[in-house]
Amino acid sequence: MGSEDTIYVAVGGVEESELTLLWVLHNLKPRKVCILHVHQPSKMISSMYGVDGNLAEIIFDQQQIRGLEEVGKEMMNRILDEYLLFCSQAGVSAIRLHIQMDDVAKGIVELIRRHNIKKLVMGAAADEHFSEGMWLMSEKAQYVNENAPFSCQIWFICREHLVHTRFETGQSSNAPSPSGSSYLTSSTEAAGIFGSTVSEEREESECEIELYDVLHSGEEGSSNDQLFDRLEQALKEAESSNQKAFEESDRRVKAEMNATRAMRQAKMLERLYNECKRENETALAKQNESLENIKRLREELSVSREQNSILESQVANSERRMKQLEDELSSALEQLQVSLKERDELQIELENSHKVIEELLRKQAEETSSTHMDQFNLDQLSVSEIHDATLDQLEICQKEKDELQVELENTLRINKELLRKQSEDTSNSHLQQPFIEFSLSEIEEATEDFDQLYKIAEGARGSVYYKCALRHTEVVIKVLGRNSFQDSNEFLREVDDLIKLRHPNLVNLIGACPEKRALVYEYVPNGSLEDHLNSRNDMPPLSWQSRMHIATQLCSTLMFLHAGKLVHGNLKPGNILLDDNFGCKLSDFGSCRAFSLVENSSNMTESSNPNPYLDPDFRNSRRVSHSLDLYPFGIIVLQLLSGRSTQGIAESAQSELLNGGNLSSFLDSSAGNWPHQVAQLTHLAIRCCDINRSRRPDLASDVLKVLETMKPSVASIAYAPESNEDGEPPSYFICPILQAVMSDPHMAADGYTYEATALQDWLADHDTSPMTNLRLPNLNLIPNFPLRSAIQQWQENR
Repeated sequence: MGSEDTIYVAVGGVEESELTLLWVLHNLKPRKVCILHVHQPSKMISSMYGVDGNLAEIIFDQQQIRGLEEVGKEMMNRILDEYLLFCSQAGVSAIRLHIQMDDVAKGIVELIRRHNIKKLVMGAAADEHFSEGMWLMSEKAQYVNENAPFSCQIWFICREHLVHTRFETGQSSNAPSPSGSSYLTSSTEAAGIFGSTVSEEREESECEIELYDVLHSGEEGSSNDQLFDRLEQALKEAESSNQKAFEESDRRVKAEMNATRAMRQAKMLERLYNECKRENETALAKQNESLENIKRLREELSVSREQNSILESQVANSERRMKQLEDELSSALEQLQVSLKERDELQIELENSHKVIEELLRKQAEETSSTHMDQFNLDQLSVSEIHDATLDQLEICQKEKDELQVELENTLRINKELLRKQSEDTSNSHLQQPFIEFSLSEIEEATEDFDQLYKIAEGARGSVYYKCALRHTEVVIKVLGRNSFQDSNEFLREVDDLIKLRHPNLVNLIGACPEKRALVYEYVPNGSLEDHLNSRNDMPPLSWQSRMHIATQLCSTLMFLHAGKLVHGNLKPGNILLDDNFGCKLSDFGSCRAFSLVENSSNMTESSNPNPYLDPDFRNSRRVSHSLDLYPFGIIVLQLLSGRSTQGIAESAQSELLNGGNLSSFLDSSAGNWPHQVAQLTHLAIRCCDINRSRRPDLASDVLKVLETMKPSVASIAYAPESNEDGEPPSYFICPILQAVMSDPHMAADGYTYEATALQDWLADHDTSPMTNLRLPNLNLIPNFPLRSAIQQWQENR
């Protein structure tokens, strides 16, 4: 059976067949070639000795005819071997196929049918030169074209030009002449390869001519014996010549095989050289890259050393200043002690003076009865003078006492100021977490060049979120998209604003990579509020205590942002992250969020799906205010209460309130038994969703006040401390100021619990809440004994 990948090439005459095979190799570029040949014994004898087949049977006996046929087959095999060698040198696998038949055309057709040949290339007119528009000139080509099976596609070639193509369906087309310029070199090479073969053919032709002469001379009058003797001699000479030609061909084949082997070795050495060259170039490139990295690291080290030197200088200056202040404080305390000692001495002298005066007055009274009036006046004058002098001395002592008191107050004020500064330094060391500037190479290494395996989400304007580990810490990297409206300067200003914006319920910014415009945040492990509301990954429903805890923390966080003249602008459950104890962590905030919203809302159309958490008033007016966060806050609170989607949620809640105030069908029963204040909270949430922003409630005076009445106890907010298997303390054990586990928790008037010493230091200079930044109604502190007991129990169980 013929293979679809095999091209069959019919060969006959040497020169024309060489050009046909050369055309196949250059134009069809086959992977496998089969050399097809039809051997004609009678024609071989006729061409060699000038007699037809019938005369040959008369002239020669059967043994001589078989000898002649063997010579013809040997010549055929040698020619076919030359074709196979040519294909091998061209890098094409080749085999041969031949049949013995007197009619070449019929033999070709028979081979096509017998072997189911699909693709055949043969000559069109071996004895004609190619001309434009020529047709199949030989009867052999015409016969094959007309009688070959239609499943065979046939190309007819003349002098390296395609004359005619017969396709598989039997349709024919005269092919235009391709440019022959690209085959000139190949023809020359073919001539070189087959040169020896042509030479041998000439030698054989000469022998055939001599034999032909002998035969004809015999016909002119010689006897048959003489003719047979000459024929026998010619056969011996032909056999000897064939043997020599075969030996020469064998030597030539071996020489060509050696040359081919040498060429292969040369190509292999060239390939090895190229591979070594590429490896050396790669190693050189890596070495150059390493040198560049070393150079960059040296530069970074130099900068770090300079910064370290500056920091050491600042620390030294601070230490000198501290020592100076300590010396001044010590001197002031010594002076204060001296002043106190002098005051005590003056007090003693004053008391003694009073005793002396009282003693003198008593003696004077006793002597009054025994002296006369004049003497009495004289003594009285003396006593008056003494009394006046004593009063003067008392005034001087009082003045010195006042001066000492002022000095004492100044000293105490200085001491208090030093203690306050020391307390602020201690608090800042806890509150101000270090900001890290990451390099692009460090982030690329952590994310394996931002591999999709590390991608966890996509944000607005093309931003992408990746989760990875940086410096042994799990983080989330937000890479701003190309469509971000921020340039490099705006990005740096945004980072600077986020560094200053610290709150326990805001996702902590760890660092940034200005080169990639990437922000590095802490990783919050418990997913988002959206995941819990939609019960993704088989998450259990939140209890009503956890939901109210989330709503309270979200309300206080928005109050903190609004107090700092900031607007979140993209509030939604997907941006509310939850920690292990269901503490609220608000993400995707910044000073440029409102401007991004203005730009995005300007591109909205009526046909686009609107954001259900976007304030309708802002969508119409483009006005940015704190009320922009109230609308999504109300939607989120209603979702926490009902567990429903956003579609028509405010209208459903309003309908339930108007229908007798029974919210049982509206509230999410999987959260547990809701407290009675839930109706008031539902009403406030509906007011937050009011289209008219002037009718929306105030977070501090309205919403937070109701949430505080529903605020659950510490033990019921989330899970018990024992349920935390990794040993991490619950979030309500952490002081919001120090960010450490509290040892003496106290509750302030804002409803939050702090470490007592940290809160006292805060209240020494502030009258506002550390959490909400609102003015406290009073500065009273109440010990939180239940929380202290829970902390102590947790510490004992560790």
